[in-house]
Amino acid sequence: MADPARQSGEGALSALIAQAYDAALGRESWTALLAGLTELLGSDSAAALHPTGTPLPNDEAVRLRVDPGYVPLYNAHYHATWPVLPALPQLSAGTVFVDRMLVPDAAFLRTEFYADYARPQGRHSGLYWIDVDQQGLAAHLSLWRTRRRRDWGDEEIRLLRHLGPHLGRAVAIGRRLAAAQPRLPAAIGPDIVAPRELDCLVWVARGASSKQIARRLGLSMHTVNDYLASARRKLKAASRSEAVATALQLGLIEG
Repeated sequence: MADPARQSGEGALSALIAQAYDAALGRESWTALLAGLTELLGSDSAAALHPTGTPLPNDEAVRLRVDPGYVPLYNAHYHATWPVLPALPQLSAGTVFVDRMLVPDAAFLRTEFYADYARPQGRHSGLYWIDVDQQGLAAHLSLWRTRRRRDWGDEEIRLLRHLGPHLGRAVAIGRRLAAAQPRLPAAIGPDIVAPRELDCLVWVARGASSKQIARRLGLSMHTVNDYLASARRKLKAASRSEAVATALQLGLIEG
């Protein structure tokens, strides 16, 4: 019999995945996403999502429960003292890890990063998701627990591994939508998604329900749902929000 607690956690994770794509579209805040993620994974200290690598020419990070006085110190100095940095070149994109997996606990506690940066903020154990690009560390997420909590376990790591690919894609979509119009990949031509399917996606992007879309387009709700399901399959999207985000990223519809 399935574990009810695990099913509940996976249901909350599915909602967070949809929320990530909504954040990419500007319909939800990244801070709200962090709040939901810290609640799901049990982070009782700080959390931060960096959409690019560090150091940052412009600080674009989204932070939760972070002392603002430490932000300039992190950007100017402490990001370079993170004890796991030497191990990052050996990690692949999408890796999820606890800092103690890469640096022994006794050694970690003796570092400048821990003694002068993490511990004064109540941080003790960090759980991370990282992305990498040609320059090295790219988008990355950090979640922290205090000494009062047990260390991160397999279940939290598994959940974050499941979220990671969607988080990376949502961050990339958000950045591309904020920049110049992207090129359409050869694998998805402009005629792959049918015009009626795009019409339905446009209304989803405007916040309409299937019933409202059916009324506006003169279709049955069943037909609208079929169009949206077909668009999701063609765009390889797991949800309506992801399909809309992908269509916007590819220039198939306008925001």
